[in-house]
Amino acid sequence: MNKIKSFFSSLIKKDSTKTVVTSLWCALLGLILGFFILLVINPSNAAYGMSSVLGNYLIFSNPGDRLNYFGQTLAKTAPLIAMSLSILVSYKAGLFNLGASGQYSIAVLVICFLGVGANWPWYVVMIIAMIAAAIWSAITGLLKAFFNVNEVISGIMLNWIALYLVNGLLSNSSSVWDGAHSESIMITSEYNSFIPSIGLDKLFAGNSIVGLGMILILIVVIIIFILLKKTTVGYELKATGLNSDAARYAGISKVKSILIATAISGALAGLSASLSLQNGFTSWRLSSVPPEIGFQGISSAFLGGLHPIGVIFSSYFIMHITEGGSMITDLGFSPETASIMTSVIIYLSGFVFFIKEAMRKFEIKSELNKLSRNKENKV
Repeated sequence: MNKIKSFFSSLIKKDSTKTVVTSLWCALLGLILGFFILLVINPSNAAYGMSSVLGNYLIFSNPGDRLNYFGQTLAKTAPLIAMSLSILVSYKAGLFNLGASGQYSIAVLVICFLGVGANWPWYVVMIIAMIAAAIWSAITGLLKAFFNVNEVISGIMLNWIALYLVNGLLSNSSSVWDGAHSESIMITSEYNSFIPSIGLDKLFAGNSIVGLGMILILIVVIIIFILLKKTTVGYELKATGLNSDAARYAGISKVKSILIATAISGALAGLSASLSLQNGFTSWRLSSVPPEIGFQGISSAFLGGLHPIGVIFSSYFIMHITEGGSMITDLGFSPETASIMTSVIIYLSGFVFFIKEAMRKFEIKSELNKLSRNKENKV
């Protein structure tokens, strides 16, 4: 019995356990607040609306529809995982990548011109898109490394530059732009730039957007995990992020770490764009705000405890409730209702580390009180 108690006690004290517990608490609190929003807007349909959000594809009675929508949720999770990794890598190096939306946008520009206009092979388009996004991200790295320009400010400014650059170049190109629908031409399976399904679509009731991209992102997750955990480069990035002065004293170049982190981060944001557009479930539409996936990636990264494996589950959770939320419009809720509810849930994910810190302080206080009582008993 003592061994079991000791095991659970040590398990609870582990940082990974605290991350999982706090993430679950944040998700649960978000769902409760989301349900409250539904109650305020339309009490009679609130319960069914919440079941739709939580159930997503499970609300369909037809097995084929379930598989189809399940595959759709999985496919749409892949770009969010890539974006979460982008935020994660930069954060590990002590940087906050608020320019991920701009990097995503630059990758979209490359994908549209090379994938739609030139119809190049999918892997060539993907690699060039990642390189272009990495170069765009490196601008922030150069400004930070050599001129100490805050990466948050430069990243936000570059978001807007990229947004209007992409809007202007795409909308004025007839070879890649669908003027009738005010969006870029969708990449479908007829294009060489479409990421192949390799037969996975047959497992999900013929859903064509399910394919190799889902496998590629899992490989990337493993690569990032190994990079951060097992390599010298990963150690240098984390050392710089924890204490740049101590890292420099140990012979680690801060400039090198910043440039590597921003380049990798940008490449992952570019991969996110490839997995979105080259899978054929989205296109570029004229907008006055940067792509929201860049900000969703922040929430997903923190909800996943800033761990490569954790972001797989957090990204799926966010995409699951987002897709489920889109189904409640038939219950008398406006489209904005689903967005508000999912935004509340996503917003609360940012409190993961706040709750973890509160738990840590409570644990320290409990240990001190325990030591104090033991000391009094001895006296």
